[in-house]
Amino acid sequence: MDIAARHGIDLTAPARPTAERDTSRVAGPLATTTSSPHGVEGAPVYARVNTIFGPIDRVESGITQIEGLDRAAVEATPGNHGLTTMVDREAAVIIAISYWDEPDRSSGAELTRARQNAVAAAAGDLVAENLVLAFEERASIPEPGSTVRLASVQIAASHSAGGLTYLRDEILPRFRATPGFHHAEVLVDHRCGYALLITTWQDEDHAAKADAILDTVRTDALHRAHLAFTSTQIYTLVRDAKDTRLAART
Repeated sequence: MDIAARHGIDLTAPARPTAERDTSRVAGPLATTTSSPHGVEGAPVYARVNTIFGPIDRVESGITQIEGLDRAAVEATPGNHGLTTMVDREAAVIIAISYWDEPDRSSGAELTRARQNAVAAAAGDLVAENLVLAFEERASIPEPGSTVRLASVQIAASHSAGGLTYLRDEILPRFRATPGFHHAEVLVDHRCGYALLITTWQDEDHAAKADAILDTVRTDALHRAHLAFTSTQIYTLVRDAKDTRLAART
């Protein structure tokens, strides 16, 4: 529980919606700008975000399970467009984000077993979210061990389109122009006005520049786009969805 709380999630009374939130079928107000960088051009991409909270001494076991049999099961499933994994070893938190052409693809029996096996290997608790990939910006495929920033964003429901446009047009270009930038994406829950801004950087020193960028736009983002950055978490990349190498190094 303490680990989850430090990452902004209360497993008993969640501050943000958790556990099988199916928001991917909701038509969002920014549907015309939703991109499909992982899938077929013009088609939406759905993201399942699985977060496992467990004890520190089981982190490596959990990663090994996910990067072995579980990754193979995910990537062999029709409609899958990749799996990104990251870890906070100090807090014992593992995140696995899979991308799909249909929201129900990740709910099959084999993948359910894979999730159960990962949770058992990590001796942890699972929080699952179903979001939509709004857009992404990619400069390169990051190496395992790169630094990941995961920022939670709250957007006023009546200003969802404007908030996402602000992220795309005002913030992502600044990231792209910053040395050490690899990739950024925005995953969104249109119904709840909630988004994840996930950025990947060469290392922690370069990632710190992303923090500085967000700090400079906080007031402007709130006033112009009615969006607020509520928390930022730091992870180490295990493997990027676009990394096709057979073995990931951490």
